Amino acid sequence: MMAFKTLLPDCDETHWPLAIVVAEARLGADGIGSDLDTIERWLAHEKPFALLLISAYGPPLASDAALLAMVAQRIGIVRDALHRFLLGIAVVVPAATADGVRQSLARLPLHMPLEIFNQAPPAAEWLRSSILVPAGLAIDRL
Repeated sequence: MMAFKTLLPDCDETHWPLAIVVAEARLGADGIGSDLDTIERWLAHEKPFALLLISAYGPPLASDAALLAMVAQRIGIVRDALHRFLLGIAVVVPAATADGVRQSLARLPLHMPLEIFNQAPPAAEWLRSSILVPAGLAIDRL
């Protein structure tokens, strides 16, 4: 029997204050945990930023109550820093998964600007014009 290595998401902060997480494969608990670890590390910088999440498959939270509970618990742990430093989130998922993703995210205690897109350029532009620029933050290029 072949064992498959879990493909973890790619996290990029080279366009700070725009942080980017890209998941090219369906994420399980390890991948989502890795994402949350990275976001917590970014929050520890104590500098405002916006988050662009890109998933080729859509987050698995729509159908997994245990993962949703784990994410909600981790959000609760960093709630204060999250609300101080994470200014907004754009999530890019395939159009076919957008409704499920929207329903899942609505169940999380995020309480910040959040939009769902099915292409990355409009998502990045929304974050730039609606979140970063009003906060006095800029990104050089994407």
